[in-house]
Amino acid sequence: MKKIQNHFISGILIVAPLALSIYVAWVVVGIADKIFRPFIPLNKFGIPSEIPGVGLIVAFLFFTILGAIAGSFFGKLYHRVVDAVLSKIPGLNSIYNTVKQIIDTFATTQSNAFKEVVLIEYPQKDIFALAFLTSETKGEIAKRKNQKMINVFMPSTPNPTTGFLMFVPLSKCTKLNMSVDQAIKYIISAGLVTPKAPEIKKALPKKKKIKKLTK
Repeated sequence: MKKIQNHFISGILIVAPLALSIYVAWVVVGIADKIFRPFIPLNKFGIPSEIPGVGLIVAFLFFTILGAIAGSFFGKLYHRVVDAVLSKIPGLNSIYNTVKQIIDTFATTQSNAFKEVVLIEYPQKDIFALAFLTSETKGEIAKRKNQKMINVFMPSTPNPTTGFLMFVPLSKCTKLNMSVDQAIKYIISAGLVTPKAPEIKKALPKKKKIKKLTK
């Protein structure tokens, strides 16, 4: 019965992301069509304007070209001007700075966020929780504690998109071999879907060197 339950939950975890992705794509295509279709004179070229996805294609091309321009000198200059103006508008500056910080966090290529799974003691000694290593603790917290610490995100069950940011001494963390995907499934299923433990291979005995006989 437990195996059937595990298979059922695993099936849901496999189908749910696909179904959600299809739904989001369908919504995006519909919104893009409504926005961009009135500006595309397809009828002049003998193409029916009811073709779905045209707006999405135009939106994709528009943002791709815009991104290419943004990488140029004029794009960077424009970005600095907009950044300086919006950062000084009362009320709007807090929203703009927050959104900008979130985008920069996810866009950075130097971040190792959510690449390792660790085990930490929480909420008390001898009770453990899964967490994701995000980065090394720096700044005021690192200076005040005066020890090697790391930033970890401890997700909640069954919704791993919420959780807690925790600053944990490196010596108190146990790095695990399970992948991030396996840990997320473990968390969503509340422990019902357990990742397979890695096989620990024993070291082979070293072969003794045969000494050459000398006359």
